[in-house]
Amino acid sequence: MALCIPDFTEIQDEVAPGVYKCTVKKAELKKWPNGGEYINWQLETFGETVTKNNGRNVFHKTSTTGKGAFQLQKFYRAATGQMLTGSFDTEQLLGKRVEIEVVVGVNRTTGAETGYNEVKSVKAVTA
Repeated sequence: MALCIPDFTEIQDEVAPGVYKCTVKKAELKKWPNGGEYINWQLETFGETVTKNNGRNVFHKTSTTGKGAFQLQKFYRAATGQMLTGSFDTEQLLGKRVEIEVVVGVNRTTGAETGYNEVKSVKAVTA
């Protein structure tokens, strides 16, 4: 067995619930455990009055198929102002800006809070 000595000095607290302006930094196509695909978006906060909240990473997942694919349509429209109707290159959205609402996650089965924050909605950046 190996002794592990972690260094937690660079850990930041998670992004608190609220509304944030973000820039799309990265997009990765991945597979859900059930076999469907999703895009894992890396978003970076900007324009915050509290300095520590600028440059924070927030991750958001959008399904590419099935009932949840409407979230991808909403994300694309928020980022581009256009409706997504077919295929696209995720790199087209890098550098685009969106506004997100972060909330405390809720287990869809039990209704109990999960203890993890998640993106509830994505909109076009206003002002």
